[in-house]
Parts: sequence; C-alpha cells; structure tokens
Amino acid sequence: MKIAVYSILLLFLTHSIGAEIVVKYDKEGKIIVSNRLSKYDSRNQVKFKNQSRPNSIPHSYLLKIKMLAKKHKLREDLIVAVIKSESSFNPYAISKKGAIGLMQLMPETAKQYGVKNRFDVNQNLEGGIKHLKYLYQKYQENLPLTLAAYNAGEEAIKKHNGIPPYRETRNYIKQTMRSMGLHYSGYLKFKPKKKLYKYTTKDGRIIITDSLPAKVEGNVEILE
Repeated sequence: MKIAVYSILLLFLTHSIGAEIVVKYDKEGKIIVSNRLSKYDSRNQVKFKNQSRPNSIPHSYLLKIKMLAKKHKLREDLIVAVIKSESSFNPYAISKKGAIGLMQLMPETAKQYGVKNRFDVNQNLEGGIKHLKYLYQKYQENLPLTLAAYNAGEEAIKKHNGIPPYRETRNYIKQTMRSMGLHYSGYLKFKPKKKLYKYTTKDGRIIITDSLPAKVEGNVEILE
C-alpha cells in the first residue's frame, strides 16, 4: 500500500512542475496528496511548490539548521552535509525504502522522536537532528561511524563491528565527509573508549586498571 502511495506522489510531482503540492497524513496515518490546502487540520499539512532539485541551500533552511544545531549542540556542517547527501534539500524526497523528507526519516525513527508528519520541514529537521546527535554521541564523535549508522543502521555497525562493507554506505560516507571538506580513507572498527580506574590497595599500592575487581576498599577515581 505504501509503495503505491509513494508512486502516486512521485507521479504527481513529476507532472506538476511549478504547481503547489499539499501533503498530509489522515487520522489513520495514510498519506494524502493534493493540489489544494484544506482549511481543516492545517497543522498537519505541508505546502510547497514543486520544482527541480535545488542547486543551493534555501536560506530559510540554513536559518533553521543553525538554530537547531545550537539548540542540540551538534555540528552545523555535519547536519548540512547529511541533508545534502540524503535529499539534496528536497522536503518531498522519498526513497525506495520509504524514507521521507529532508533527513530521510523512516517511520520507526520518526515515531521515536515524535515526528508526526515527515514532510513537515520543522518536524523532519528536529527529529533527524536528534537522531544524528544520538548516533554522534553513541559512536564517540567518530564521523565515519556516525554516518555509517545513519545510512545503514546501528545493527549493521554492531553486526560488522564497525563500518559495514556496503558500497552504498562507503560512498555515502565519502560523499558526506567530502561536503564537510574532510576525507574518508577506509574501514573503521568501533572500539569504545574504556574508562580507567585508579585506587589504592591496603598495602599502599596505587593501581590503575580498565576493569575493577569485584571488591575494592577505599575510594575509586575515574580517569578520563
């Protein structure tokens, strides 16, 4: 059913260059495509003018991204590069797998971050940036791993103990990092930084270790 809806939307967009398109979800979660904005339930509708893929970033999007980057304390250049790779800044972009909008949110990801309408620019950006920040923190600010997880999913990272050997994912990382003025040269394994602990034994010895014994007497200091 979803594939049929996406196909209709793509057909609508293809044959309506220059026309205004309205996309909304009904009460059952179905996508409704129209060329008229309804006076009812306008909060859940997205109105935009269909056009070819933009060559530059709309100024209004940059302002939103700057505000959200500051709000969520995430790199602005990372957000911009991800959106460029994901949708080329088309709010009505739809992937073959059903990802939608500027940051190409899948239904489960959208639900996780409270996004009710994935075509809505503000909701899509908010949800996508929250997810990107989550990944950036989870992989300890490692850009290639963060991008790989955004593209292929966390399970793929876990399964391959690092960046999965998918051509699409490797190209995605290269393309996105290139947009940031950075270079990606190859695979990376995910090795979480281990915490180091420092404590003193009964006989006065100072011990520094990455794994504490079952029982430790005295104060334990965590070394960053």
